[in-house]
Amino acid sequence: MSQAPLETIPEHLREYITEQDPGLYTPIDHASWRYIMRVSRAFFGKHAHPLYLQGLEATGISTERIPRISEMDEALRKMGWRAVAINGFIPPAIFLEFQSLRLLAIACDMRKLENLGYTPSPDIVHEAAGHAPIVADPSYRAYLEAYGEIARNAIITKYDLELYDAILKLSEIKEDPNSTKSQINLAQKHFEQVAAKEVESSEAALLTRMAWWTTEYGLVGSLEKPLIYGAGLLSSVAESYNCLKPSVKKIPFSLEASIKTSYDITRPQPQLFVAKSFEELTRALDAFANTMAYRRGGIYGLEVAKRAENTVTVVLDNGIQYTGVVTDIRTAIPAGASTPEEAGLMIGGTKQISFHDQATEELSQYHLGNRIYIPLFEKPVASAKSEDIQRKLHGSGLHTKDGLRIQGRFKKEITVGGLGKVMVLEQVKITDTSEKVIFEERQKPYPLVLATKVTSVFGGAADRKTFTLKNSTRSKKVKSHKTNLTDENKGLNLLYQRVRDFREQGRQDVSALDAIVQELNHHYLNDWLLRLELLEVYSRLKHNSVTTAQLRNNLRALSEANPDLKDLIQRGMALIGEELIS
Repeated sequence: MSQAPLETIPEHLREYITEQDPGLYTPIDHASWRYIMRVSRAFFGKHAHPLYLQGLEATGISTERIPRISEMDEALRKMGWRAVAINGFIPPAIFLEFQSLRLLAIACDMRKLENLGYTPSPDIVHEAAGHAPIVADPSYRAYLEAYGEIARNAIITKYDLELYDAILKLSEIKEDPNSTKSQINLAQKHFEQVAAKEVESSEAALLTRMAWWTTEYGLVGSLEKPLIYGAGLLSSVAESYNCLKPSVKKIPFSLEASIKTSYDITRPQPQLFVAKSFEELTRALDAFANTMAYRRGGIYGLEVAKRAENTVTVVLDNGIQYTGVVTDIRTAIPAGASTPEEAGLMIGGTKQISFHDQATEELSQYHLGNRIYIPLFEKPVASAKSEDIQRKLHGSGLHTKDGLRIQGRFKKEITVGGLGKVMVLEQVKITDTSEKVIFEERQKPYPLVLATKVTSVFGGAADRKTFTLKNSTRSKKVKSHKTNLTDENKGLNLLYQRVRDFREQGRQDVSALDAIVQELNHHYLNDWLLRLELLEVYSRLKHNSVTTAQLRNNLRALSEANPDLKDLIQRGMALIGEELIS
């Protein structure tokens, strides 16, 4: 197996699992990984969180080859976590659910050599070499676990999903070896158009910013000598190298600043936040959670849900949970009070009724129509005897907190979880004081829940397993990740493999290397990484010749022609004790 055993993953999450196939990684992929890890070990050993190097070993990550997720899973078990293979971007709510279950979701794709310094698309460098090492720190694990649990309650808006789709398409096209410039530009333009929309930041968006400036691009320690721990930096040999320079502003971490500072995934970050400790992040996270709809409930929670135009769960004070899209809210000012309270709500979309996060079998038989109204009552009404409620329903009507009148024919009573009283009615009609119809259901049984308050509103469904399995349109088949092998790079990959074999077999015959250099010069003038690997092997053999001088000249010319390569080439040469002289 290449991941945590499938049977240990909740059923509704299995559709996001992929099968890691080591055979899909090319020799160029392994050389790219090796370069990244060698440069990273040299740099992060001095500039990253103290547990970085130890964390690589503890989580089963080697320098020489792309890791097997099965090996990482085995290592993470000792820390109370697991590793699971996924295929690129997955919906934010699903990623957070994995995290809340202490499952490190690892994208299996490997970035293309052209994107070696940085890629906006999730890949195994980012997830494995970026996120995994710092998981070795117990206080950081505690922050990740708290973040996953809190963020999975965040309300995700319709706009959040639109932005997610735009980012997904852009990242997939950028990492697809067969994409054209025209396709990339079109996806980039679409992403920029969506990102430019002026919308109020959702709970999910604010928490995403906090994650961006902490788990992705976070620094820890002092302002004078901060250390890197964010996975976005730990997996970017280019940006991490430059981020500690004075040109990148260092700001003391604060909750308010982090959630108000936007970011651009396509460009290096102009500022970074420095936390004093991971415990500081956990405290800030809890403070933010106190502002969220799932902890506040009431009118506030319902208004957040209505603006979201997306699936949420409304929790009533008797424990019954309604999942759907909040489309309308009614309020009332109780006698003797000065502030309004929630008095009822309308929900549409795909619906579910649950108790303690379990869809109720008793109510699942009722087909909830396009929309359903959920009234709230004063305590004396909600706690009245069943026969009194039935008499009112059949007579003058049962009155809600804001004076609406409910009439209907009683069919039966259901008690959910020993607390939630539900009256199943037929021929339901709800009207206001002017006899205007607020809601009517003449065809289907209507579940009338007797509750007084909304205690919580959180994002997504209460019973996520049942809701996801019932409504998902994704393929249930476990998929494999993509390969970077193309018809155009097949020959180059063979040369990379020959150099790897030479190095690993400890061979000494430089004539074989000379032949590879000749093929490079004839067919692959723009490849820099294999020339660097060749120079490394020649250096190990203490062989200096016209060929090695030619390699140095080629690398110098490539760095001058492409400034983005200069740092990458220079850092690679520094590893073998050489210097790039321009």
